[in-house]
Amino acid sequence: MVTQREIARAAGLSQTAVSLALRNGAGVSRATVDKVRAVAQRLGYRPDPLISALMSQRQARTAAKLRAKVAFLTAFPTRDGWRRSRYISDCFAGVQAACSARGYLVEPVWLFAPLIDGRRLSQILWTQNVQGLVVAPLPVENPPMDIDWKRFAAVSLDYSMANPVLHRVVDDHACGIDRLVEETHRRGYRRPGIILRAPQNVRTRYSRLGAFLAQAHLHPQWHPLPPLILPADRWDAREFADWVRRERPDVILTEEPEVMSAAARVGLRVPRDTGVVFFHQERPARRLSGLLVNAEEVGRTAGSVLMRLIETNERGVPAVPNTTLVSSLTWHEGRTLRPSPEKVSPSHAATAR
Repeated sequence: MVTQREIARAAGLSQTAVSLALRNGAGVSRATVDKVRAVAQRLGYRPDPLISALMSQRQARTAAKLRAKVAFLTAFPTRDGWRRSRYISDCFAGVQAACSARGYLVEPVWLFAPLIDGRRLSQILWTQNVQGLVVAPLPVENPPMDIDWKRFAAVSLDYSMANPVLHRVVDDHACGIDRLVEETHRRGYRRPGIILRAPQNVRTRYSRLGAFLAQAHLHPQWHPLPPLILPADRWDAREFADWVRRERPDVILTEEPEVMSAAARVGLRVPRDTGVVFFHQERPARRLSGLLVNAEEVGRTAGSVLMRLIETNERGVPAVPNTTLVSSLTWHEGRTLRPSPEKVSPSHAATAR
């Protein structure tokens, strides 16, 4: 059986050059490839398919080991629980798109893996050539983050991780409220009310509530209503019914999908009696008016920020954390608000009068 060593001797080349030429390897001239193949054919060389397969596997493993990685850290009760959130799934897709384009491999990593604490996880990630961490939005009951941060560049995708404070990339909540106020005011609403959950209000640094109160100050013609702040991280139909009867909002700003059925139960016809507009929809529906948040763009921005940190060797918890706000919002007209003035037909306007 003819070997590559014999081909090298006959061609007057090194065995390495022959091996590269037979595989069309990088850095080998076309003349050398043609010469080696001619000698191999003359000598009757036949590659061993088993050895060729083994070498391909070894080369693939080596390339995978050398490829820099980014870990997408999740902390839901189950390993794949985060995938049920459209927002987080789209963020992951954005991180993956941005980082893959620059050669990074992005992998989800569960923080609750059995028998692995933060220090052990840090060692595992480091030995797997993980250079950067993206902390996905955390559940309300989030775990302690006993990560060896000094090894990694890291960003978090919202405000939910209170300690340590990393660089953050967040969709712009205040900008969203400003857009909703613009839409509702243009349609003639003057008694807007907002519904928030207390834990989420804290986790978003009061940005939505603050923007809403600021808009109330800027619109003296409004009849300001106290917001409905649900005390627990769950829907409360009784509190909603009491608030609606007491405050009589003409439009409700919310992210709670239960509002529609709850409004019907207290006798409100949407949008005839009360408008409903959403500043976030986890499961967008064609009928619901409001904003669609481009979470994939949030993820892309987070990936770009992280790669800059990796490539400038900025590791660990930053002395001065930066927050990047992403205002990638799309208005969806839906059918839960009264029509905007420019969309009202003459016949509809005449009927209204």
